[in-house]
Amino acid sequence: MAQATRAPRRRGRPRAGEEIDLAPLLQAALDAFAETGYDGTSVRELSRRLGVSHALLTARFGSKEGLWFAAMEYALAEAQQTWREVADSPELDDLEALRRGVVRQVLFSAAHPQVLRIMSHEGAIDSPRVRFVIDRFVNPLRPGVERLLARLVAAGRIRPVPYATLHFLVVVGGGAPFANPVEAALLGAPAHPNAEDIRTHAEAVADRRHECPAVGYRCS
Repeated sequence: MAQATRAPRRRGRPRAGEEIDLAPLLQAALDAFAETGYDGTSVRELSRRLGVSHALLTARFGSKEGLWFAAMEYALAEAQQTWREVADSPELDDLEALRRGVVRQVLFSAAHPQVLRIMSHEGAIDSPRVRFVIDRFVNPLRPGVERLLARLVAAGRIRPVPYATLHFLVVVGGGAPFANPVEAALLGAPAHPNAEDIRTHAEAVADRRHECPAVGYRCS
């Protein structure tokens, strides 16, 4: 008896249970949630956009909220690593560590403007989603960053700055030109910033301006 040959794999949507590359899927989910918000995003429509089955997304993530959590975790892992390194960098001067953290956070915001847009949707209402971001990414890093700030205050190198103030200055203020490019362009920012433009903005957020730094340094 001739041995049966395996039928060639057909093109088309992966079936439920098949392995797929999650990175483009999660990036597309970020784009969709940033564009239309959580309530305006349909997993079924997203599956059509991605060319994967609705059953596959359900099997992999369980629900639309599960997909939202996975997409945000995919994006925010980079920022989390940045601030962990900043808080635990004894080889660096504390002020330089803080500066690097601010610059890298702004660079992250430029690379992932969807995150700030999504949080603009979520931050105004109480939900499991906004609490997930705070509990999973912000609160675990906060003690280390606050210890860094406290050392700088004790050394007289920065003014005391509430944690929430620093967060919104750097994350929201620093990232706003990338999350709101039309508004930024109307205010004179480059409509399509290149790497040099982005770096210049990030360093302006972190460094001294008009003899007073942006994140609460003491003015001499």
